[in-house]
Amino acid sequence: MSKENKKGGIEPKVFFPPLIIVGLLCWLTVRDLDASNEVINQVFSYVTNVWGWAFEWYMVVMFGGWFWLILGPYAKKRLGEEKPEFSRASWIFMMFASCTSAAVLFWGSIEIYYYVSTPPFGFESYSNEAKNIGLAYSLFHWGPLPWATYSFLSVAFGYFFFVRKMDVIRPSSTLVPLVGEKRVNGWFGTLVDNFYLVALILAMGTSLGLATPLVTECIQYLFGIPHTLQLDAIIIFCWIILNAICVAFGLQKGVKIASDVRSYLSFLMLGWVFIVGGASFIVNYFTDSIGVLMMYMPRMLFYTDAVGKSGFPQGWTVFYWAWWVIYAIQMCIFLARISKGRTVRELCIGMVAGLTAGSTLIWTILGSNTLQLIDKDIINIPKLIEEFGVARAIIETWAALPLSTVTIWGFFILCFIATVTLINACSYTLAMSTCRAVKEGDEPPLLVRIGWSVLVGVIGIVLLALGGLKPIQTAIIAGGCPLFFVNIMVTLSFIKDAKVHWKND
Repeated sequence: MSKENKKGGIEPKVFFPPLIIVGLLCWLTVRDLDASNEVINQVFSYVTNVWGWAFEWYMVVMFGGWFWLILGPYAKKRLGEEKPEFSRASWIFMMFASCTSAAVLFWGSIEIYYYVSTPPFGFESYSNEAKNIGLAYSLFHWGPLPWATYSFLSVAFGYFFFVRKMDVIRPSSTLVPLVGEKRVNGWFGTLVDNFYLVALILAMGTSLGLATPLVTECIQYLFGIPHTLQLDAIIIFCWIILNAICVAFGLQKGVKIASDVRSYLSFLMLGWVFIVGGASFIVNYFTDSIGVLMMYMPRMLFYTDAVGKSGFPQGWTVFYWAWWVIYAIQMCIFLARISKGRTVRELCIGMVAGLTAGSTLIWTILGSNTLQLIDKDIINIPKLIEEFGVARAIIETWAALPLSTVTIWGFFILCFIATVTLINACSYTLAMSTCRAVKEGDEPPLLVRIGWSVLVGVIGIVLLALGGLKPIQTAIIAGGCPLFFVNIMVTLSFIKDAKVHWKND
């Protein structure tokens, strides 16, 4: 690689529009928080109630695509002629470990409370029916079904990376077979990339908005420092500075070590909760929940509650399906990158096995622990949320375990490291997506990476200033809408191109 282009410059048409759009949204929001919250509620209500069915059908169709890929004509096709880069065990472990972000720990610890307190299907709050379906709904939202819906995009990116030899960082690059090179290089490709980048920025800011309060609540628990918006901002600023130091001094090895520590500490903390939180109950509850899930899955898949209008499928299923849609491209690029040389069937089955194992372990252990605390009336989660917020309630579910101080220290370190690696990955992905040089081995400019990490931090602070979960849910819904169409176009482009280049292999 030539030395003069070791670091590529920015691509103005995909760098400045997302920057301006997100900056403008932040400015308008901060100007009037009350008016912004009103708009957020209206946007959330409109999209989830009017278009919620589209997200549900999208997931059903993509789930069907998984079966077609593992049983159809491309099942034995290889994603490149090279041997797999990682052993099968290492490959599965990488996917297993990729589930342990701070945002996942947030939902894994508290989600079951919402399902039990405001259950679906007209069940009474805190009833046995509500408790029985609590974990089953988590396994529905985070289990094999949504991971299987990533199969088409993972195979598509693997195909474009290793079969067609494209350097794909932006989704528009994959659309040449579908719309032609002229449109991809013109306004259409620019529009697609800008949709992707704005949605990705909102998603990253959302993850930061979930992770930061967990860290600040740990600080309050351990050191007695009150949790305020200013403390949230200081913590985010510290993360950005730490990320800038890593980038400036090339401490990527340190970030990799942090990622490994996060993975192993996650297993340690989950193992601790499993042992002291009632292993027998957790295993029994999980087993029962599998049966409940199998019984209710057809209803869950198509549940819009058009008559009852409880808002449950809009507030949770549609929100989570938008979450999966918005993270699909970034996650599937990662899955494709680590799957070089594997067959289509191997990738589809391996990703569902590894990723489902990770998410199922987290939701089963943490959700079962929270349910027991509710069942035994050990902590009053509604009162904690009303007085101190959701993050404080999550911390109390961990503090209720034996050796509470040691437990919170472990949880604090885990959340802190997970968020450091999140910001690093955010800034790197956004910088690579908005620079001209995107070839493997190239480094995006230092100031671009730092600038994107700052913007993501600002989004996180703005969402925290708005308060509650609704702004976070709306940010995901708003970002998921345009990517809904982008994901479909990438899938169709792959199918069209594969018919030609894999037909005679």
